[in-house]
Amino acid sequence: MSKVRGEDWVFYAFRGGLWLPYACARSGNFNISTDFIETTGPGDGNYQTFLPTSHNFTAQIDGIMALDVANNLTAADLLLLQLNKEKILCRFTQTAENGDVFIKEAYFYIQNYTDTGSFDGVATFSISFRGTGVLTVTFTPVTPIVGQVYRYPAQGSTAPLTPGATSVTVPGLGNKYMLGVFLDGQANNDIITSGTPVNQEVLYETSGSDGVFTWPYPFEPGTSWYCNYQDL
Repeated sequence: MSKVRGEDWVFYAFRGGLWLPYACARSGNFNISTDFIETTGPGDGNYQTFLPTSHNFTAQIDGIMALDVANNLTAADLLLLQLNKEKILCRFTQTAENGDVFIKEAYFYIQNYTDTGSFDGVATFSISFRGTGVLTVTFTPVTPIVGQVYRYPAQGSTAPLTPGATSVTVPGLGNKYMLGVFLDGQANNDIITSGTPVNQEVLYETSGSDGVFTWPYPFEPGTSWYCNYQDL
């Protein structure tokens, strides 16, 4: 069994050619239901019969209000999209602890927007979405691990990162099959090999014989990392 942690359920919207996550979302849900028509006829006795017809789906995200967050959508962004009645391409991604990825992708309209503030607390938001058109569902299981697994740096060692930087280059770590990349002990489950990393993604590239790892945001002081990999 491979569990999905709450923080690995991530909402993205496609804006300006990039998949942008929503800033400070604390919870979310996705719901799909199917309509039915009754087909009960003579000979069915005391029991009704039905056939499925069309599907409809909705979603909701809730969290803490945050404004002007780099490389993220904010409540202000989504409220403007609602007022403009704009159709948005959205993606709901769930990444299991073993790296399995489950994605639901479709167009949505924003149906309802609510923000709430209290005198002694932080402001919160709740945004609901109404799906339109076809829902695309993708499940990508991880490749089973066969053969020797290596760790960089070696078990018991740490690899500090330069505060303010977003990438690190490791001699000799190019052209490897990356099983997992961990920042301060937490997995970057979405390892990509091209494009721009967002949220919990990490970009892995090869430069000569070196491996280059790039994260979406600058490193904080005291941050360290490690990776597990196999030779190709």
